[in-house]
Amino acid sequence: MKIFILLSNAPHAKGEAIEVVGHEVVEKAQQLGHSVVLQVILRDARGSAAAQQAEHLLREVRGPGVAVCPMLYVEDVTAASSSRGTLSRLGRLCVALSLRRMFPASGLGSVVEERVREAGGEAIVSIWSWEALAATYHISGVPKFVYYGNPDHLPMQARLRHPELFGLPTASLKDRLWLWFERVRNERRKRLNIRMMNACEVTANNSHLDAQFYRAHGHPNSIYLQNMWSPVSPTPHAVAVSHSAPRPIKIIGSVGNLGATGNTFALTYLGRELLPRLAVRFKDRPFEVHLLGKGTPSAASAAALKDPRVKIRGWVEDINEEFRSASSFLVLTNVNADFLVGNTRILLAWALGTCVIMHENSALAMPEIKHGVNALLGKTPDELVDLIVSAVDDEALRTSIGQGGERTFETYYRSDVVVPKMFALVQDMVTRYRSVAV
Repeated sequence: MKIFILLSNAPHAKGEAIEVVGHEVVEKAQQLGHSVVLQVILRDARGSAAAQQAEHLLREVRGPGVAVCPMLYVEDVTAASSSRGTLSRLGRLCVALSLRRMFPASGLGSVVEERVREAGGEAIVSIWSWEALAATYHISGVPKFVYYGNPDHLPMQARLRHPELFGLPTASLKDRLWLWFERVRNERRKRLNIRMMNACEVTANNSHLDAQFYRAHGHPNSIYLQNMWSPVSPTPHAVAVSHSAPRPIKIIGSVGNLGATGNTFALTYLGRELLPRLAVRFKDRPFEVHLLGKGTPSAASAAALKDPRVKIRGWVEDINEEFRSASSFLVLTNVNADFLVGNTRILLAWALGTCVIMHENSALAMPEIKHGVNALLGKTPDELVDLIVSAVDDEALRTSIGQGGERTFETYYRSDVVVPKMFALVQDMVTRYRSVAV
């Protein structure tokens, strides 16, 4: 097939999760014999460091079956705000709630459609990109396969329900009116996202909950398709982490953007609920909780993490070694029921044989997660602390959970397992589309 693939970031084998997944999809599509036309729609500004890196990475994309389109920038079609003085309040309200304002990449739709048709694409495949969805949902005559992460309204919905964690002001009447309007906007965002998604032939979601969400809102082909990560080199023998080790017990408390929605819930919970309990349980035994990833924690998270045993490391060059040298990896992004998502970071830990400890809510999004098999699941802070201490003190338990995670990764989540499954679904979509068209 000739497949028109859209990404929001340039593919990069050693980048962040969205870049790695894009790389795996493009590379393995070629290996499967498909012809790829690649389009990146970037939300970062022209001339920014991110844009310069993306342009460089796109020049590095190689393969006899890949054609790369010039990168498109959302800022080129972002609705200007200069009309504020010429519109009535009602007019400004309508603009603020419009598709073009809420999903600016929809303004690139005509350009993208022209490129799809010039390329002769038999299928449109978008990867983790609300920009791609907004720019392609309207295209007729070419079936659209959307591989998606979170529904677009979900992060803001969670933030608006917990304004104190995200620094959203609530004190004045003006503040409360702003919050009310943002809730209205977010409900509109939700409805627009559903409308666009329902115009696409298949939505494949890497969270079981999201597949259910789109199905409940009328999508006839909303399916669960596992997340993915690239294979890693074999895991060496486990690092000794018992209390007799000369170094402090090392626990990875978070990976990813420290200010992201899930990590804000996670880090605040870590600081308020787990750190005090861990200090009591470990007593004089030294331990450290390492936070890996870019970004800055919210003010609430930062206040909760004022403990010298918390090590905010930022971006690390060898994240594999960080996992291998840790006693366990905590996944706390799903501690709050208002924000339940699938997590790519779990896959890296599984691939490396790291013992993963997480809130039981994570299994709602990723049904392959099984307590005592590939993860240790807890519901309360006391349960989670018990599991952390058990993982530190019981090497056999730690090893068993790590090996279970490796088996789960190998069976369900390797990119060379998921991508062939994805393109089999794309081929099936194209076949069914053609049969109906005839």
